[in-house]
Amino acid sequence: MLNNESNVDLIKKYNPLYIGKLKRLPSPSNLIIDIHSYCNASCKVCPYADLSRHLTMGHMEECLFKRIIDEFSLIAKNYPVRAHVIFCNMGELFIDPNVFDKISYVLESGLKLIIQTNASLLTPRRVDKLIATGFKGPIYISCHGITKSVYKNVMGLDINKTLNNIDYLIKHYPRNLIRIRAISYKWPVGEALKVKKYWKERSVQVKIFLPNSRAGLVFNCTSWKSKYPGNKLKGCKKTLPLRDMVIAFNGDAVLCCEDMGRKAVLGNLKDKSIVEVWNSEQAKDILEKIFSGKPADDDFICKKCEFGVSTLFKKIIEILDHEWHRLLRCHI
Repeated sequence: MLNNESNVDLIKKYNPLYIGKLKRLPSPSNLIIDIHSYCNASCKVCPYADLSRHLTMGHMEECLFKRIIDEFSLIAKNYPVRAHVIFCNMGELFIDPNVFDKISYVLESGLKLIIQTNASLLTPRRVDKLIATGFKGPIYISCHGITKSVYKNVMGLDINKTLNNIDYLIKHYPRNLIRIRAISYKWPVGEALKVKKYWKERSVQVKIFLPNSRAGLVFNCTSWKSKYPGNKLKGCKKTLPLRDMVIAFNGDAVLCCEDMGRKAVLGNLKDKSIVEVWNSEQAKDILEKIFSGKPADDDFICKKCEFGVSTLFKKIIEILDHEWHRLLRCHI
């Protein structure tokens, strides 16, 4: 395994990877790190409940976490990357009792932290501790509904507790940095308007999304993937594998944030550096299957994902999806 200093030199040995007209730099621009793999919610739009029964779960070892942050910090100081870090693609970051130490470690390294949370554990005490770390970045909050029964049905949490936490956050943190993300899973008529109205009255930004199957893992969510024989991939609507590295608690680097089932592993950071894994043969093989038309098995993860671009049918659905989101974004 290479040390951090040699990793910077190693970057210089790799050229950007061109896949058609797309360019992938020899280092990720952002890291999404599962400091642990646990969540306190039971969202019907997320495969966590099922995956937690089948996948190995745990906390990332402190030495591995620090080595990843140290290496990425060194990369960011020597290479033009965005240097964004997000905790917990798999779970809820505030479950970790040492989360504020980890937040401080990231900030002290010079990297930019982005928080995504369901806010049910972001109590006033934790808000104060968060602010005390010097954190000044955006906070994305998953809040899938505003009516108590709707929210409970989708997320399995108490909305009164969550909203009390968010109210305290609004009073003590810049509102323009608080962003609500809502997924409209089986909402009754009028719920979308209620959601938009509630957050508009508080001058907090909200975006409403359609549910997706998380690459076929959430069977009760609408999926518009094509199942025609011979279906070939022609790209990825989100192009996340070209810029983000998602790291599971055990060090596995997976394809993207949609790969919660850890189906496409690029390598493991316990025995290789970020740069080595990012430029691994496994990574190149997977990228060629996504963007260059390299043959892939029918069960290849991107063929099950709504964001994989392939057939004309899917393209039509993507246009309808775009129009739906445009309507949801319209002002009341």
